[in-house]
Amino acid sequence: MSCIGTAGHIDHGKSTLVQALTGIDPDRLAEEKARGMTIDLGFAWLTLPGGREVSIVDVPGHESFIKNMLAGTGGIDAALLVVAADEGIMPQTREHLAILDLLRVPRGVVALTKADLVDEEWLELVREEVSAQLRPTTLAQAPILPVSSYTREGLPELLSTLDRILSEEEVRQDIARPRLFVDRVFTLTGFGTVVTGTLLDGTLRVGQEVEILPAGLRTRIRGMQTHKQAVEVARPGSRVALNLANIARSDVRRGDVVALPGQLRPVQLFDARIRLLPDAPRPLTHNTEVEVFSGSQEIPAKVRLLDVETLQPGASAWAQFRLSRPAVLVRRDPFVLRIPSPSMTIGGGEVVDTRPRYHRRFQASVLETLEQMLHGTPEDLVLAALETRRVGAKKGASASGGKGYELRDLARQCNLAEDVTQQICDTLLSERRVRKIGNFWVAQTVWEALVEESVRLVSDFHRRYPLRSGLSKEEWRTRLHLTPRLAADVFATLQREGVLEQGEIPGTGGLSETRGAGTVHLPGYAPQYTEQQKKQVVQLLERFRASPFTPPTRAEAEKIAEAEVVTALIEQGVLVKIGDGLLFLRETYEEMLRKVLTYLYQHGTMTVAEARDLLGTTRKYILPVLEHMDILRITRRNGDERVPGPNAALLVPDQSEFLERKEEK
Repeated sequence: MSCIGTAGHIDHGKSTLVQALTGIDPDRLAEEKARGMTIDLGFAWLTLPGGREVSIVDVPGHESFIKNMLAGTGGIDAALLVVAADEGIMPQTREHLAILDLLRVPRGVVALTKADLVDEEWLELVREEVSAQLRPTTLAQAPILPVSSYTREGLPELLSTLDRILSEEEVRQDIARPRLFVDRVFTLTGFGTVVTGTLLDGTLRVGQEVEILPAGLRTRIRGMQTHKQAVEVARPGSRVALNLANIARSDVRRGDVVALPGQLRPVQLFDARIRLLPDAPRPLTHNTEVEVFSGSQEIPAKVRLLDVETLQPGASAWAQFRLSRPAVLVRRDPFVLRIPSPSMTIGGGEVVDTRPRYHRRFQASVLETLEQMLHGTPEDLVLAALETRRVGAKKGASASGGKGYELRDLARQCNLAEDVTQQICDTLLSERRVRKIGNFWVAQTVWEALVEESVRLVSDFHRRYPLRSGLSKEEWRTRLHLTPRLAADVFATLQREGVLEQGEIPGTGGLSETRGAGTVHLPGYAPQYTEQQKKQVVQLLERFRASPFTPPTRAEAEKIAEAEVVTALIEQGVLVKIGDGLLFLRETYEEMLRKVLTYLYQHGTMTVAEARDLLGTTRKYILPVLEHMDILRITRRNGDERVPGPNAALLVPDQSEFLERKEEK
């Protein structure tokens, strides 16, 4: 299935030619028929002499409707440029041709319509004029054929020529990531909302769940048609009408994209290579407000020039675009640039990176990476994508936290099929140029930097806090800007390779509030006290043993020993911290838990006063202890009393002795 798009100046006979070729009038609006000119996109289809079925998108030629024209040119395989033989090249001929060139439409045919109105000499002059206009564009080799829609002169030759050039086209890529840019939305009685567009990059099937972007609405394909014929499967390159379930017409508009859920992500920042048309009225300056046209999307944006102060007409540059609202773009997408006032086409470009960081201007490393992404092989693209995810990337710089990609995300970033991306990654892995860390792919250079930064962070922590067991694993993760999933895979690899080790933050028999947390330390590292600190430890522990259930508070403890010594004793589990400022010896803490639970299993309930008397302490201490036990679900508060909580059995697994006593009573 192929798609042809018309182009050309108003009144040069585009719609008339389409009707002559297909028997279908593409002007569907009453206003179009009344005014005798095309206002919005029209659609038709035919079967070429060789049996190929093609769609035709007919576009308006008036300059006032250029945005409608742009909405219909996304995804076409060939252009049918229409030039009236009695008028020759006109302003919209030039602009439409420039747009086709900017969008890299690779092939086409020029139809010199109304050939029956001119003589052979004039026809030859027009042919030469058109040929000169085509020369610097992608349509330089396009055949130029005189035709008449009224006498049907030249129509058989035009059809056979279209058949020939379309047979030379490459097969539409199917990378299992379908996307359909909506160019028309309407409702049908008994069916509901219908959207139409040209399908790219994958197939769609009836019954599939799909997502409407950028809004993220989920719906289901209730039915599909191509050329008014119901189909179960739509292939890349085909014009498709989708009947969407449970979606109001007002929920969808031209420019939206229909895709499979989760496969595409709207963006508001992207990098691109752009060029200005040679006849652009003025240079493009940094931070100019422009309009970006891609697919059927039209989005206001601000363009930041990365390698030049000002882009001159006819020149190219690297740019970063900040869109005013989310749009759906993928790498290699062509786009057109227009300025809003005076409204005109000034240039276009190609999307290179849809997940960039915010770039400073004139950065050689950034420009070098962009060049590699633009011109590289698929292998180069994968490496470039992985190597841009550096250590120290800002949080949120990528879906994987700035360091690596899962295979599906990597394939999307590079605009490659997943199986192709897998093969490339496997090859690079065998060459030791990438690493696979759990489910994530990481460039070898990025991995080496990540290892170095991890060791540096932990070493610095040991140097600053020699008495502590190690850096909090959560702090290690956040300092490296890793997502929890990636952090788990990275640490497991570092641990397996002997780079780092894990130490547990002391808990209470697996019931600590910090359960599952831990510290990170270098292999073999153990805190060491100085002689002076050892004396402080002895003095402090003597105070705790002298009054175990009314011990010094943390503030009081830090008057006896350095604050760092107290913190080290807590980390090592010698002291247990409860609430904001209470500390207990571990053996005292465990004894308190046992005594409270023993009393509860013997008596069923316990009041604060009973707990206070049981331990020989005061309310200052017993209230935080009981609240701590409530949090750990060892006890449960029931009014003014405590009863055993769901985790009590973990500390006292054998309760048969207490149950027997209760039965005896």
